Amino acid sequence: MRLIIEARVEDGEARATDATIVAVVERKDHSLAELGLTHAEGRALLAEIQSFLVPEQTAGWMKSQMACHRRGSMLAHKDARSIVL
Repeated sequence: MRLIIEARVEDGEARATDATIVAVVERKDHSLAELGLTHAEGRALLAEIQSFLVPEQTAGWMKSQMACHRRGSMLAHKDARSIVL
């Protein structure tokens, strides 16, 4: 049995990203010992989902911060470098 988990981001508008394969879980037999996800598989799945979700959330937040909330005019900014954390 093979379980393929895909992720796709829809932002409420017409734009949606293509589906990205997040994880593939394979099970050879149908024994009770192989039931569900192992702790390591769960942690790996969560890490993959977060690496897919966080950049999308950050881009959406940054886009919402580009205009003044009162007047709607574009805000000036001084720096546009990438920062690695």
